[in-house]
Amino acid sequence: MPPLRCRRAVLDRGLLAVALLSLAGAAVKIYGSLVYGSRALLVDALTCAANMAALAAMLWYLHVSRAPPDEDHPYGHQRLRYGGALASLSAYMFVAGASAAALVYSLGGYTVEAGSTAAALAGSAFYAAAIYVARGIDPVLRVYAGFTASELIESGVTAASSWLGASLGYLYDLAGGVAILAYLLHEAVETHHKLMKIFADTAAPQHFYELVEREALLRGLHPVRVRLRMVDEKHCSGDLIVVPEEGMPPDVADILADELQQELHSHGCDVVIHVGLQERRNSNQSRRNGGKHYN
Repeated sequence: MPPLRCRRAVLDRGLLAVALLSLAGAAVKIYGSLVYGSRALLVDALTCAANMAALAAMLWYLHVSRAPPDEDHPYGHQRLRYGGALASLSAYMFVAGASAAALVYSLGGYTVEAGSTAAALAGSAFYAAAIYVARGIDPVLRVYAGFTASELIESGVTAASSWLGASLGYLYDLAGGVAILAYLLHEAVETHHKLMKIFADTAAPQHFYELVEREALLRGLHPVRVRLRMVDEKHCSGDLIVVPEEGMPPDVADILADELQQELHSHGCDVVIHVGLQERRNSNQSRRNGGKHYN
């Protein structure tokens, strides 16, 4: 099996395992919340429903992101993977609103049964396994794994608060639900920051610029301007202008530029290279003015 097909087969098997483990964890918590009356477990169960919606969105957008480049997406469809992360954020915010309403409605009092503690612990075991698998599959699933990691924290809070609620009174269980809701909002803010960093066309890290300069100079091409942006967590795209050494024939410069382009592509950086035969390097030019500049 070719390496790419083999990697995708492993990815598909991993995604199936994540889906089944998450579904099992959600089923246990939802059942427990309906049967044993814990509002902390109810909030926990609602986040499980959001978790399943988030996983479905992740799977869909990962599938779409595999499409090859086309006329409308010349750099490929990798960024569509983050549509799943955006859908996850939306799902969890909807659940946050529903959870807040449920907690306010329950202020008058309710009964908590001890079985909710066992349901919380059983569900957490399935989610722990789902997180372990998800974090090793694809970088974008780290957002999903980050939200799913909250299920473990929620399970611990739910187990403790529901046990106290059954033993000492419903207010302890209600406080657990409030704590889970506060953590959910915190995770939402952190995810928003991560997504904005990706969508803002942030400049590539310094090591990508150093790679371009090193590989270009090895081929007798002097970079005059380099502009790189991150497409996702591992890949960048952009353009650069290079000036060949004195005496280098134009056709040789073009061949070396094509070779440079292939080399950079192998390192996860897709660039358009312009061979500036008329440009001259300016010793007074700033290293950075709308991109990277070199002396």
